[in-house]
Formats: sequence, C-alpha cells, structure tokens
Amino acid sequence: MIYGYRVIGEEEVGLYPVGLIQISIYRGWAGGIDQMLKAVSTCRSLNLRYVIHPVGYFLSETRHNHMVETMEAMRTIAQNVDVALIIHDETTPWGTRLEGIYEEAYREALLELSEICHVSIENANNTPDIMWFWRRFATSITLDIGHVEAAGIDSERFAAELEADIIDKLNFVHLHRYNGPHDGLMDHWGLLEGCRELRALRRLLARKPNIGVILEINDRENLGESLKLLERLPGSWQ
Repeated sequence: MIYGYRVIGEEEVGLYPVGLIQISIYRGWAGGIDQMLKAVSTCRSLNLRYVIHPVGYFLSETRHNHMVETMEAMRTIAQNVDVALIIHDETTPWGTRLEGIYEEAYREALLELSEICHVSIENANNTPDIMWFWRRFATSITLDIGHVEAAGIDSERFAAELEADIIDKLNFVHLHRYNGPHDGLMDHWGLLEGCRELRALRRLLARKPNIGVILEINDRENLGESLKLLERLPGSWQ
C-alpha cells in the first residue's frame, strides 16, 4: 500500500512524508486550473507521484456550451496526470442510471480521456448502485469508503463482500470518516483508531495489498494523526 493525502494548492504539497499526492480541482473556483498546474509542478520538483481529481465536471453534460467548457478543462487536466485521473460516477439530471444521450456523452468523454491517461472511477453520486456503474463503465476503480458509510452501508462488510472482478479493478481508495456535518459534508473527518472505515481498509488490504490510499479529510489539524494510523498498517510504504 502506498498512501498520501489530498491537496488543493501547491503550498500543501510536501507537508508530510508520503508517497502519493492527490491534487483536487473544483469547478467554479477562480484560477483552479492554474492552481492545479502549480501543484503539479511542485509534485514533479519533489519527485512525488500524484493523481488528479476534478470535482464538479460532469462528463454526461449534454448542453453544448457546458460540454465544450467541461471537456476543454478535462483535456488540460488529463494531459497533466501522473498516475491517474480520478473521476466520479454520474446519474441523469433526475438521479437515475445513465441512459440515452447522457450515457452516450459520458462514454464518449470517458473514451477520449482514457486515450490521454489512466482513468479511475470513484463512487460519489450514487453509491448504492455503484456496482452497476463500475461494471458498465470502469476499467479502474477508486473506492471511497467514507461515501459508503454516508450512504448508510456498513463499509467493513461492503469491503469483505466485494466480488473478484471489482477487486481486480481496484486501484485506489479514498479514506475519511463518517461523523456528521462538517463544512457542509457528513463524511470527511479524520480517522480514529478502530473506526469502521479503517477496519474496512484492513479488509481490502488483506485482499489486495498493492493499492493507493488517499486521505480526504477536512479537519486538517488531524491530518498528521490520520497519516500515522495508515503508517502503522501492515505493508504500508511512503
């Protein structure tokens, strides 16, 4: 297991001795692309492996102007990827499985991006139906354990019952704790010894030890302690 943490700006890169950085970029943030590029440059200067994770960019977008804007940004992001581009699962605008023009748009965008870099799909928008989505669209999987808990699913049991075809595609894990409201979210808290999310990760590592684990926590004052919990797991390395 290689592990690391999420950053938004270049100043956060290198704060802790880790082997993997996730550069997150949020649609609508002023200067987001430039901020991402600076973080990329810093990772490269420090010889740090990194993934890039865009949030709020919907590949199933069918409105022409929005689609053009989305793909222009996504191409730039993909061209600067190191290890992987991590994107979200998506639904139709009314919350159902992708179909029709929405599925077609997602597939076309996914194919184009996959020709540029390695693309991994995370459960974010509809975790209860994620098996259908992964089997339909994913060649690489990012399992977000915190989102599993936020969806009302026991993450430890979920990890133990994943079928072999999903484990084969599993490359990354997003890790954070479900603990009630925090900055508008329910599940991006730091880890605690013995928490169910950490136990779920142990289950996964027993089945597939060679994965990348990325901490996505909002209570940044607890980032160091959460990283120490990962460091103590068998088979972890920076």
